[in-house]
Amino acid sequence: MIKVLFVCLGNICRSPMAQFVLQNMVDEKGLSDQFEINSAGTESYNEIHHEGIYYGTREILRAKQIPFKEHYSRRIRQRDYEYYDYILAMDDGNVEDIQSLVGFDTKHKIHRLLDFTDNPRNIKDPWYSGNFEECYDDVAEGCQAFLESLKL
Repeated sequence: MIKVLFVCLGNICRSPMAQFVLQNMVDEKGLSDQFEINSAGTESYNEIHHEGIYYGTREILRAKQIPFKEHYSRRIRQRDYEYYDYILAMDDGNVEDIQSLVGFDTKHKIHRLLDFTDNPRNIKDPWYSGNFEECYDDVAEGCQAFLESLKL
């Protein structure tokens, strides 16, 4: 079982988008039984307020015909570092925040999602940019490259 945790700031836009994009990819490849995929955020505001997936994320997932279910924001916890095999952040700030919450990455589990691509970079937060299409394209590119890196 390959356990993957996607992480962004608030766990309402980028990380749940990545969670459901990767889940769709593994489902289409018949690999669902080999993966456990979830998402979390580095801040607790949305968890405290029991926030679900942001409407812009829901809209782009529907437009791209990516199945998703309700997901409520939660903050990453120390135990997540031990549990998950891969902790895939959306940007450099997320990586720094994850490390401040879970400690130094001695097991080399923390990566930016787009570090698996030929063009490593941050995924812009559509909460601020409003560009959910660009975010989706980056997430899909990163998830595809991540899957290919596993050589399944």
